[in-house]
Formats: sequence, structure tokens, C-alpha cells
Amino acid sequence: MKLRKTITALSLTAALAGTGIVATAGTAQAAGGCYVTASSATLRSKATTSSTALGVAYRGNKCVERDYGYSGGYGWTKVTMTTGNAKGRTGWIRDDLTHTAAEDIGTCIPEDYACHH
Repeated sequence: MKLRKTITALSLTAALAGTGIVATAGTAQAAGGCYVTASSATLRSKATTSSTALGVAYRGNKCVERDYGYSGGYGWTKVTMTTGNAKGRTGWIRDDLTHTAAEDIGTCIPEDYACHH
């Protein structure tokens, strides 16, 4: 699932290359929703497990995606929490602890007739 998010972002970047349109993961996903899937997830100041904890989000707490990163062998999503005890805080949560809107985006390859009709 998390790999699909990375592939989607890379595909978007490649598709826009040379068009004069600039998109970043933060702005492309700003409207996207996400939620915590783990029983709890630490909201961190940086995309590392050793960075300062800003709060804890719990299963089902909702968030808005702001950016993506990769550090320490993990994918990370920068989020602003919209529900729960961490509501209003912005920080980084490991990708394997959340579900993001990008995971709901299907990918289509040119050879797949069903994608184009």
C-alpha cells in the first residue's frame, strides 16, 4: 500500500515534468484525508523514531496529509491531526500506522485495456 503512494507521487512528478506545472506531495495531498490504523501512533517533530514526540494519536483519529518522507527504513507522512487528543497538531507519523487517501488511488498501466475504457 505505501509503495503505491510513492509510485503515484513519482508518476505524477514524471507526468508533469516539462509542462511548467510544479506539484509537491504536500500540496497535492493537502486536501487528502487520512486516519490512524494502529492502536496508537506517536506524532513526531521530524521523520525519525528518535525525534521529539508531539503527541499520541489513536486508532480512528483523522488527519490531513501534508508531506511524505523516508527515513530510518520507514516511510513517513507529515499530518495535521483533525480529531482526537492531538487535534490541531502537525507532525510526522510512520506510514505503517496510518491509512492515507493516496492508498485509495488506483494505478493504471497502458497495457491494461480496462483502465482506459
